[in-house]
Amino acid sequence: MQIDTKQIESALRKKGFVEEGGSHKYFYHEVGNKRTGAYAYTSRGSGYKTYGDSLLKIMKKELRLDTLNQVKRLMECPMDAEEYNTTLKQKGIF
Repeated sequence: MQIDTKQIESALRKKGFVEEGGSHKYFYHEVGNKRTGAYAYTSRGSGYKTYGDSLLKIMKKELRLDTLNQVKRLMECPMDAEEYNTTLKQKGIF
């Protein structure tokens, strides 16, 4: 599975992630102006225009999801912000 970096960044913003700059683009998940502990970052390097399975597996842990299918659903938008928040609540993350 390959997902474009711009698609990842757009999906994260739509799901309640707040972007912070730096050497990478960091995205922190917030609900009610409080960080939940879920985060992700994307590289600014030219070699990272798409993310394959190896990088998505790392992102899966950062996002506190259980499967690559959940990551794919989050990035391709069948999983909306409400469903993502519910998933995190069920896991006791916030």
